[in-house]
Amino acid sequence: MAFDGIVTQAITHELKNDLIGGKIDKIHQPDKNTILLGIYSNSIHYALNICTNSNNYRIHLTTHPKPNPQIAPNFCMVLRKHLTGLHIKNIITANLERIITIEFEGFDEVDDIINKKLIIELMGKHCNIILLNEENIIIDSLRHINNSDSTHVVIPHTKYTYPSTEKLNFLNCNDFEDFKKHLSNVDTESLPWCISNTFNGISKKFINFIYLFFQK
Repeated sequence: MAFDGIVTQAITHELKNDLIGGKIDKIHQPDKNTILLGIYSNSIHYALNICTNSNNYRIHLTTHPKPNPQIAPNFCMVLRKHLTGLHIKNIITANLERIITIEFEGFDEVDDIINKKLIIELMGKHCNIILLNEENIIIDSLRHINNSDSTHVVIPHTKYTYPSTEKLNFLNCNDFEDFKKHLSNVDTESLPWCISNTFNGISKKFINFIYLFFQK
């Protein structure tokens, strides 16, 4: 099953059940593509695995430990500085985007409330993990993006904006007829391609799986 917007939304819902209110007590970066968040929630220790490998991107809970480098990478140190001790306030995604926002809340050294966000972009070769302050200003990110080929700039001290898309939001369809009108004159063979390229967050693999399921 492809990790598309539908899967992202389902996993987000499951993570909320276990992790809302949990406290960040450990942060590791075992390799250049992976961040592990240790979370203590409801008297249980969880490990949230965030993988940004372009061929195997995903987010899930894990019980499999990974060896860590003796010296933590810079981004890992930044996450430890800003997130350790904070509690997870919310985990959200929207519009079947492959983007998950984890909202954190806690107190600073003078007991003022502080808020941070971790943006997890699970978009193939464009995967990234981005730390924001309460004003949505980028503190740091796993990968910095600032080139002429990209309309999505991700560099520290700039305001974060969500990646844009020209695809339609499937969740805005009122009924089947509303959905169908965007797919007129499409044959069965090209249907997965057409749906995936018309609506955001629905992969060709998902459509093929549904089609084969109802063919049985």
